[in-house]
Amino acid sequence: MSLFSGIENDEDQASGGLLKRLRGIRPTAFVEAGRTATRAVQEPRFNEPTKAINPTVSFLGRKLAGDDITDVEEFTESDGFAAREGVVAVEKNTPSGNAGTDAQGFVTASVPAPTAADNPTESLGNAYAEGEKALRELDEKIAAQSRPMARMHTKTASSGDDVALSFVEAEAVATSNAAGVPSSPAAPVELPAATVPAATPASAQVQSAAAAHGGMRPPPGPAVRPNDEDDDHEHDPTSTLSGRPALVSADALPDFKRIITGVDADSTLRISAAVRKEFVAVEIQPGIAIVAATARFSERAQFATFLKDLGAHDLLVQEEMIATEQVIAAIYEGKRDVALKGEREASRAIGNFRDIIEAAHAYGASDVHIEPRDFLGEVEVRFRVNCDLYTYRRLPKNIVRRALSAAYSDLVQKNTNSGNSFQPSAPQSAMIPLVLGRDTVNLRWQSASTVGGYDVGLRLLDGNFKNYSVLMPDRMGLSPSQLALIDTLNYVSGGVTVLTGETGSGKTTLLRALSYMLPDRELKKQFAVSEPSEYPLPWLSEISIIRRPDESDDEANRKYAEVIRTLMRMDPDDVTISEVRDRVVMGLVSELALTGHPVRFSLHAGDIISAVMRMAGGRLQLPIDELAAEGFINAVGNQKLVPTLCEDCKLPAEDVMQKSDLEQLRSKFGLDTSKMACRDHAGCPTCRLDGLFSRDGKAAGGTKRPTLVAELYRPTEEFRERMAARDWRGARAVWRGERTTGFDNEDMTGKTLYEHALFKASRGEIDPQFINRSIQSFAQYRVMPGADGKL
Repeated sequence: MSLFSGIENDEDQASGGLLKRLRGIRPTAFVEAGRTATRAVQEPRFNEPTKAINPTVSFLGRKLAGDDITDVEEFTESDGFAAREGVVAVEKNTPSGNAGTDAQGFVTASVPAPTAADNPTESLGNAYAEGEKALRELDEKIAAQSRPMARMHTKTASSGDDVALSFVEAEAVATSNAAGVPSSPAAPVELPAATVPAATPASAQVQSAAAAHGGMRPPPGPAVRPNDEDDDHEHDPTSTLSGRPALVSADALPDFKRIITGVDADSTLRISAAVRKEFVAVEIQPGIAIVAATARFSERAQFATFLKDLGAHDLLVQEEMIATEQVIAAIYEGKRDVALKGEREASRAIGNFRDIIEAAHAYGASDVHIEPRDFLGEVEVRFRVNCDLYTYRRLPKNIVRRALSAAYSDLVQKNTNSGNSFQPSAPQSAMIPLVLGRDTVNLRWQSASTVGGYDVGLRLLDGNFKNYSVLMPDRMGLSPSQLALIDTLNYVSGGVTVLTGETGSGKTTLLRALSYMLPDRELKKQFAVSEPSEYPLPWLSEISIIRRPDESDDEANRKYAEVIRTLMRMDPDDVTISEVRDRVVMGLVSELALTGHPVRFSLHAGDIISAVMRMAGGRLQLPIDELAAEGFINAVGNQKLVPTLCEDCKLPAEDVMQKSDLEQLRSKFGLDTSKMACRDHAGCPTCRLDGLFSRDGKAAGGTKRPTLVAELYRPTEEFRERMAARDWRGARAVWRGERTTGFDNEDMTGKTLYEHALFKASRGEIDPQFINRSIQSFAQYRVMPGADGKL
């Protein structure tokens, strides 16, 4: 099919490119009667000349003929006769003295070969000079595209078919006849050097062959179609007319997170190996991508399909660029020259972030606090180790800011982040899994804006799902009587177990252990609902709820309630819920518990009585008859983590504490202070944490791994009666009145969290000063009579 509309090709038209079409041009004025064309060509049928598709490209024949040639149909010669005799086909209205007509209305004539005696340059005259001028103008206009055309001419000439010479010869003869100058049949046409391309080895061979055939070209061989693909590959991408910018090298590409196209199954956009040579897409930041393709591939429909596929993966294509195959290959291979010839800036920033987390993990920290302030030149990085905060480093603001931004953008687990980038002015939460040595750590990210800056809190949690470890209650520091009560929770049908305590008191750890320690766990379907997921629970089905930073409490609680409603229809045997904050959720928990499903959840309250009061109070609004029903509350507890003392450097309490405090311990609580010990803040080689200091300059030392102090209670009939009557003072008296031993006894029946801490202090396990400062003072604590009526 022709390049122009309205033209019908012959059925037997051979396939060919632009150059083969130019072979069909023949002079239209100089004809000779008596010869017939080997093949007739159908006349183009259109009234007005068709404009060129690309106005910047003009054909030589059109220039020489005064732009009266609107299109050229393909012409195939059957043998050497037409070439030697110069057979041409012209329209029948062409003025000619001797012309025959064929069945299709075309005039056929043979053109005798010119002789070598004639001087073609002088005979052509002014018309030929105008042709030379037009050729020069054409050369200037198509200079930018001359290289591909020259290669096409070279390839064709090397195959024995000098299309370029044939084209110029035909135009020269046409111009000669248009001027009325006959051509000598004996002399070959010798064109000026400005007209004929530079003599390449291929063109020299053609000229030699022409001389051997009496000055004319030898019969043409089969048409050679130029290799379009090779030309496209070698074409400079800057010359493309697509309007897309050119990517001249891989170094010019902005720093990116990752390559999102590949042949692997886990690639974001999977492509074939052939397409990989011509197309690449990179993610420069979360949700933003840049694509680069060859000029040829960018015009294919597959290119547009890939752009739609990237959009389906929530990737916005910010820029479409044109590049060569070599540049695309360099991007895939990572051959990028950075100014400092080192890691990219993002990699260095992530390295700084990892350095902080690795140091915190090595110190055994539970939390990392990063505290930038506008009024300070440096950022303080602090670790919480053994329940206390210590300063680790003071780092430049720009390094910390880049480290936090890179970590939040590149390391955050999918679907756990509140936004795609770090924003210090907004509260954000996320989970970041990291592999540190042989350990897998989950970082729970929480950031918030503060006065004069912002804070980022990172909690280090166990994230190993394959080789997970569960800290059981007997290793947490609970007493035998408390462990016995926990054991009874394995044999319940329905009801709730409520754990309360401050943030970081180990509630989630104990709930996890209660779920794991069920003796017939393998025969049950267990569920857990977390906001978000913190510890690996591979033995059950866990649902993680992500809360957006702009989400209100009502929206979050509504989402929480919908998840629990779903669980009620999934045949659960028991359910663990991270926290209950809303009356709707509390109502669903009550419905689960009363229908025979044990439920464990956490609640923020000060002690056991406060937890029961809150469930029946204004926020949770659980009906008191349900709350006081037998079997509804299996157990309720309150807990706190307290650092233990280093056995190698602890100091006798009588040498450190004030005498008034020692007297309170002896007289009010009946404890033997001679066995008590206090912390040595200087520490020793066994416990000292070199590199960590308190803000007042004290070294980190003197303490070891924290222990759990707790109060656990299973309501009795008398206790439930007080609950039903909302007699909270009476309920407290019932609970505290069950105590039968002193405060130096390990039996925790009827004892509070405070009294559990006193017992551990009497054994020299924890510092009594910590109890006096961080829980409640010895003087303010109220001691209630036990079962025997004694204090």
